[in-house]
Amino acid sequence: MKAKDILATKGTSVITIPEESDVQQAVEELTSRKIGFLIVMNAGGDVTGVLSERDVINKCVSARKDPAACRVKEIMTPRERIVLGFEEDDIQSIMNTMTERKIRHLPIFRENALTGIISIGDVVKVLLESKDKEIQALSAYVQGNYPG
Repeated sequence: MKAKDILATKGTSVITIPEESDVQQAVEELTSRKIGFLIVMNAGGDVTGVLSERDVINKCVSARKDPAACRVKEIMTPRERIVLGFEEDDIQSIMNTMTERKIRHLPIFRENALTGIISIGDVVKVLLESKDKEIQALSAYVQGNYPG
């Protein structure tokens, strides 16, 4: 299974926040939507970075900065440091990238265009569904309930 297949199933909706927003607004967005990751955009609509719960904790809260006075662009992970995935990446590659880089969200691109985000939860769901199908097929085989 490839990244584009996962996005086709889960959807390609991406939640964004302007880079000039304050961190308090970002936290409210994360909390209200029950998500842990935002794409940060500039006024021209370009992706300039990403903001994760970890960014908020490590760069704002633990530094004792006021979330209402701190701007998203001050604590985001900038575009040049974002770990990217691509639509043709397979699930094993995505899982390896997330594990090795210790990240929970992977923005997926087609060339230079953002097409969606895959979370570690999405990866686990796909792997569990695959294993369930395999178990059902093996169970049917053992019970003699197989085609042919």
